[in-house]
Amino acid sequence: MNIVIAGEDVVGYRIAEELMHSHAVTYVGPENPAGTRLERLDVATVQGTTTSPDVLRAANMAETDVFVACTNRDESNIVACVAAQGLGAKRTICMLTSPGFLSVAQDDIALAEALGIDAVVRPSEQLAEEILRIVTVPGALDVQEFAEGRVKLLRYAVEEDAPVTRAPLRALKLPPHVLIIMLRRGDEMIVPGGDTRIEPGDKVTAMGRWTSLRRLLLKFLRKESTSAERRSAAVVGGGTVGFAVVRGLEDAGWQVKLIEHDRARCEEVAAQLDSLVLHGDGADLDLLEQESIGDSSVLVAVADNDEKNLLVSLLAKQLGVKRTVTRASRLANELMFEKVGVDVVRSAKGAAIRSVVRSIDFGHLEIQAELEHGDACVIELTLPENYERVLLSDLEPPTFARVGSIVRGRKLIIPSGQDDLRAGDQVLIICTRADEDQTREFFLDPQRDTSP
Repeated sequence: MNIVIAGEDVVGYRIAEELMHSHAVTYVGPENPAGTRLERLDVATVQGTTTSPDVLRAANMAETDVFVACTNRDESNIVACVAAQGLGAKRTICMLTSPGFLSVAQDDIALAEALGIDAVVRPSEQLAEEILRIVTVPGALDVQEFAEGRVKLLRYAVEEDAPVTRAPLRALKLPPHVLIIMLRRGDEMIVPGGDTRIEPGDKVTAMGRWTSLRRLLLKFLRKESTSAERRSAAVVGGGTVGFAVVRGLEDAGWQVKLIEHDRARCEEVAAQLDSLVLHGDGADLDLLEQESIGDSSVLVAVADNDEKNLLVSLLAKQLGVKRTVTRASRLANELMFEKVGVDVVRSAKGAAIRSVVRSIDFGHLEIQAELEHGDACVIELTLPENYERVLLSDLEPPTFARVGSIVRGRKLIIPSGQDDLRAGDQVLIICTRADEDQTREFFLDPQRDTSP
């Protein structure tokens, strides 16, 4: 397809980078978007204002299959999409980042239809949803759901002296309908087998039915003396993301304290929330101690400054907060923040990039989730009609890959080695992003060689 991306920073650059291998991509915007080097990409470039009809004509809108407007200015994105549609673009995708426009899913649809825009992407709301999904599960580092909610994925850092560390996996009576599909030990990703011994600090990824995952968490991944997590949270940053997180936690029955530095914003959100709203600097140690933030079970730092979010998170750790969830606006900071002690790091820009790419590229539609900051992913495949039945124990993937679930008609299978794959099965497979194509080819090829 012919794709035109109107951007000005790393978001547009990364979308172009993901799509350029399988599509003809044109980038419209400044010569060098902030923090990027366009000459490294295999894309055509048109320099100029993204809302200019002359600039858009130069990008050949009449032949454009998909136009993506992802600058930092919502008004410009809307105008660019409307102009692109008028110049012949077949499909338009508009990114909206500020709370000034309509911010309800149904309203997004109405807004898009009224303006002739095919899709609206809201990074801040996607980020808030991700944070809520993680925060509301005690101790979780990540929570995802698949197969219309029937299958869930849980990522958790194994505690010292947790029962799962006391014997090889095959000797443990783990709950039924759950499978440990991956663990990360330092920088190493491991597909565990029956002889694998899990160590304290390993970040375990498990997949299965939710009731079984909760039992795995409470009975195996935590030490037996760990008390139930209090449903209390501190949120630093009362912007779009922070407000949505507090509202979601209130709905889930949590006690929340919100800290916001801007007095006018404090007054605005306090009128809409039941939680305690504090005017102050989230990095003020005296304020954090005075408000007993250390007693919170989780701190969520979602201010609009990466450095402040990191400082607040590290201060919270020192005060005794067990889990910190931090926003990183710069994608490069995600991994670095985790390395210095932040438990969960999420990026609104990362969520937006994944959403746009999946909606455009058919190959990426199979990617249901990204893990480990993009190093691994969960892909969904439907096995072809001529697929020859094979036991999972007989499969020898040439890549880092593990089948996490099988949907066969109405039946959900969390597999063991004695289960099999059949034609028509919908399978969820975890693999590295580097091995994604090879993994897909292996599982879809009915003539594969499964002999030792």
